[in-house]
Amino acid sequence: MKRGELAVKLERWEPLAPCAACFLLTAVLCGAQLFGGYAPFALGLVAAAGSGKRGLAALLGGVAGALVFLDFSHALRTLAVAVLLYTANNAFCETRWYRSRRFLPVMTVLMYLAVELVYLLQAGADEAALCLLSITLAVLAAVCARAVLEGKAMNEEQRQAALLVVVTGVLMAASALQLENGFAPGRILAMLLVMLLAYDRSAGTALAAALGIGLAMDLTAQPGSFLHAAVYGFGALSMGRERRGRRVGAALLWCVPLILLSLPLDAEQGLILLYEGLCATLLFLVLPNRLFGGKRLAAEKPEADAAETEEAERSTARRRLSATALALRELYDSLMRAPKAEDENPAMIFDRAAERVCRGCSLRTICWERDYAKTYNALNDATAALLAQGRGRGGDFPSYFTDRCIRFPSFLSAVNSELSAFLLRRQYRGRLADTRAQAAGQYAQLSELLSGAAETLEAQPTAAETLLTYRVGAALRPKEGENVSGDSVTHFETEDGRLCLLLSDGMGCGEEARRESALAVRLLERFLRAGVETSGALKTLNSALTLRAEVSESFTTIDLLTLSLRDGAAEVYKYGAAPSYVKRGARVRRITGSCLPAGLQSADTRPETTGFTLEKGSFFVMLSDGVADVNDDGWLMALLEKFQGDDPQALASAILAAGRERRGGDDDCAVLALYRDRDGGAVEV
Repeated sequence: MKRGELAVKLERWEPLAPCAACFLLTAVLCGAQLFGGYAPFALGLVAAAGSGKRGLAALLGGVAGALVFLDFSHALRTLAVAVLLYTANNAFCETRWYRSRRFLPVMTVLMYLAVELVYLLQAGADEAALCLLSITLAVLAAVCARAVLEGKAMNEEQRQAALLVVVTGVLMAASALQLENGFAPGRILAMLLVMLLAYDRSAGTALAAALGIGLAMDLTAQPGSFLHAAVYGFGALSMGRERRGRRVGAALLWCVPLILLSLPLDAEQGLILLYEGLCATLLFLVLPNRLFGGKRLAAEKPEADAAETEEAERSTARRRLSATALALRELYDSLMRAPKAEDENPAMIFDRAAERVCRGCSLRTICWERDYAKTYNALNDATAALLAQGRGRGGDFPSYFTDRCIRFPSFLSAVNSELSAFLLRRQYRGRLADTRAQAAGQYAQLSELLSGAAETLEAQPTAAETLLTYRVGAALRPKEGENVSGDSVTHFETEDGRLCLLLSDGMGCGEEARRESALAVRLLERFLRAGVETSGALKTLNSALTLRAEVSESFTTIDLLTLSLRDGAAEVYKYGAAPSYVKRGARVRRITGSCLPAGLQSADTRPETTGFTLEKGSFFVMLSDGVADVNDDGWLMALLEKFQGDDPQALASAILAAGRERRGGDDDCAVLALYRDRDGGAVEV
């Protein structure tokens, strides 16, 4: 074949390439099922493909994909919408309406409703909401797919965002295909995409994309959960801290929130998340260098331009985080304002039993018409006993009723059958209400976390800012006969200029208690170092420990001090912790709390907070209840009053020794002591 002939043949096939792409992409997007059978991304692509060969190819791809991925009922509904979309595009393609920006979304909504309206009228509120959400996603997919296919009136950034939406739909379809061990290649590719964006793009863009992709994976894997959104979001934030363009460092930062968020999960789900994340990390590390450039080029910018860029990125990220938090809060408020379902009337038990037994009885007119009042009173008197016992007995009914009823054994059997069904329905509604409340609480907690993260972007300590100086002392000793202490302590500084002192006392003693307290300390430290607002971090930790307590039947106390290294402002947070003490000279102040330990509180309970200012030359002491508690701390108050010196380690050791001598080592003991220096020497960040 001559070269000219080859060029002619390729030119003939070139127009078919977009058609083939539309066919394959629409078929694949049918696999991105939502809420049990909706395929909004595929329908959005059919709407965006327009008329002609490309639209026909998208329609045929939708037919093939619906037959492969959807059940028969949803396949018919999806195909009906796709046919209407293609027909509408062909009917209006020559009109001026077709060229309007509003035509595509309006046409998509109308054609979708033309098919789904019948089902919406018959469906409940929950199903209707899911259907309307799928219509919204179809409109979003249609607009983004049109931008990718044509790219008119859009800059490069907007077109890349549209392409990201289409790619997310493909990843959702891929994530629905799981291997036998539960791993989904689509989720691995989704993590890899988030890592690439976090490494090569601005912080605001990467965070927004990470949250969107994570929510898409959650909708496919487990609707109502925010696991992947949290992992991807915190992973993007962590990778954004790597400013020097080092891929290994960025990959290690990605793994930190991945490991932390997988710890509270059950073993199977946690291992799947870890293995998928590690596979994505390995792929990220082996990609060729030519695919990267954003961070490297950014590092070569002048310092002034880099500072301006960083501030602009921080402002954008703050604005987007605040908007997302507000949306989640409004969603939570709408769920909490929703009317509650009315309880089923217990009288239905007797109505249904009578329908089964009394319909053919010869005394039916006497019992249910002439003596209706007596029958009603007899059944009403027996209701309380039936509900309390869970089963009816002959003695629960008045004698005048049992003597008159010629089918009483059959009637009692029918009542017990209906009573069992009634109690099961009541139990199911109760559990469903609890589950909905927990899901709504997750929206509120995620909103608080995002709000806290936005606040941390407001102001950061400058390089020339001077901070107060301090010293910390710690002392631990296990219970007599044990090798390890069930108490855990730590102290650290955060990037926003705060010192944190943290003490956790695990339930019981020994290795198991140490494991629980160490987990609480480690998770809370990670949250605070990541810049999460303190109250939100504690509530999130409490929720995680509450879920963990359902399996491990354990709990831990949380005692946290946050001290501003700029002005000495301090706050103490307590979940079931022993008292803390502030010493200045010979004056000693006790700080107590009455909250239960973390893991025993309800998920939305805020920790008790006490604020004060730690003056120069002052001590702050926190300890576990193995040393002292509020009912036996007179000796400790006296020791603090008499202590001379400024060595926090000496003070911690003295308190531990005195408490050990007083209590005889019947529990684990831990003491943390902080001293603020008098000279107020400056340190540079």
